[in-house]
Amino acid sequence: MVRFSNIEFFWFFAGFVLVVFFFISASRKRKKDILAFGGANLAEKMLIGYVPRIRKLKEVLLLSALFVLLLALTGPQVGTKITEVKRKGIDIMIAIDVSTSMNAEDISPSRLGRAKYEASKFIERLKGDRVGLVAFAGISYLHCPLTLDYSASKLFLDAIDTGIIGTQGTAIADAILLCLKSFKSDVKKHKVIIVISDGEDHEGDLSKAIDKAIEDGVIIYSVGVGTLSGSPIPVINKKTGVVEFKRDRGNRVVTSSLEEESLQKIAAMTGGEYYSMEMIPDVFPRIYKSITGLEEKEFSTHEYSDYREQFQIFLVIGLILLLLEILLPEKIYKKNGENG
Repeated sequence: MVRFSNIEFFWFFAGFVLVVFFFISASRKRKKDILAFGGANLAEKMLIGYVPRIRKLKEVLLLSALFVLLLALTGPQVGTKITEVKRKGIDIMIAIDVSTSMNAEDISPSRLGRAKYEASKFIERLKGDRVGLVAFAGISYLHCPLTLDYSASKLFLDAIDTGIIGTQGTAIADAILLCLKSFKSDVKKHKVIIVISDGEDHEGDLSKAIDKAIEDGVIIYSVGVGTLSGSPIPVINKKTGVVEFKRDRGNRVVTSSLEEESLQKIAAMTGGEYYSMEMIPDVFPRIYKSITGLEEKEFSTHEYSDYREQFQIFLVIGLILLLLEILLPEKIYKKNGENG
């Protein structure tokens, strides 16, 4: 089993992609500039001894060295032993609304941005509880199954945005039913769903989903994200790339407001609580405190232990590749001075 002690450094790989594109564009520009400067004849004289394949090999070595060194920076570790661990905890499914209305900025920095931040801080509090993620808009899908790997669940959470589901809407009922299926247990306790949404335009048979949750003994906490006064919904114009506001068929700017009724109903009927993120800043600490008061179940898991640092291997490989790039000549000449 492999894990990384510095997962935050994976963001540097975004910069690595930019470096790759820079090398590609620079190589093409260099060829054009040489031909534009002196034409084919002068270019041929300027490039005496130059071997294109070696130049490309040097670039590949340099990029490979950078990639491997970045891997070393993330702190790869390998578990060498599997042990059975018994834990006590609650199974928690977090259902997050990713409809376009969650881009509204009446809650800073945006409804979805704030929801992800608070959910991430909530996951950091967990101890022994399994957590999973469901993303929903017009449809829902399991984004992260139940896991004890909180680092992995936070990575999945960070990847959520309003573009991951093409079908628009707010299918809260469908999200609840998917969460119920994801528990994979017939025990009618130790299970919690947290629904995070602005509640707008909910679809599906909500009463049926609530009845199923009650039947399965699942408690649902709901979190309303947004304000009652509402806010326009920022959208990017696909043609111009300019950020505009969503408009209706009459070309009027659409105002998205928090709809609390359905969210309050879900929580009240399943024994949970409803919280407005606008009114209560410490929503998730309250939910966590409430959950910790629930009866926990004991379950066994097999986990890797005795993790050993492996960054040294990648560091050595990266330095070797870098040394090869430095030592490899860009031009090759024969002894008589002619190009090779």
